[in-house]
Amino acid sequence: MSGRPERHDVIACARAWQVLRLAHDRVASRLDEDLSRECGLTVREFDVLLYLHTHEGQEVRIGDLQEAVSLSQPALSRLVGRLEGRNLLQRSAAEVDGRARAVCLTACGVGLIERAIQVHASAVHNCLTGNFTIDEQERLLDLLTQIGP
Repeated sequence: MSGRPERHDVIACARAWQVLRLAHDRVASRLDEDLSRECGLTVREFDVLLYLHTHEGQEVRIGDLQEAVSLSQPALSRLVGRLEGRNLLQRSAAEVDGRARAVCLTACGVGLIERAIQVHASAVHNCLTGNFTIDEQERLLDLLTQIGP
């Protein structure tokens, strides 16, 4: 036995979904506003730059970026093209397979994502975690991690 209830309350499930969705919408809206105003970025652009920043020193192909954003391959390629056009990232031939394209941050991209990380953290804190104690924040993270990593 997993320790979880065998039956579920359909009203509680519907309410949990509603509360989670509304919390997500509130935080996402704040992130959209703050990242756009402070950094000129959308949340998806932030997610791509953050992925590249956290994978610094590794070869990242455009397809790898789908871990960061849920976009089709053509839409992701257009997003990468826009970021490249703004000199925030650059594409080059992949080391192993020269036909594939690798992407990495430019110096401008590094500077912008480092600033954007601070803006992002402030927005998340103000909208979500700032109302909780450290213990509650850890519990929230544990619970959300059970939904998906």
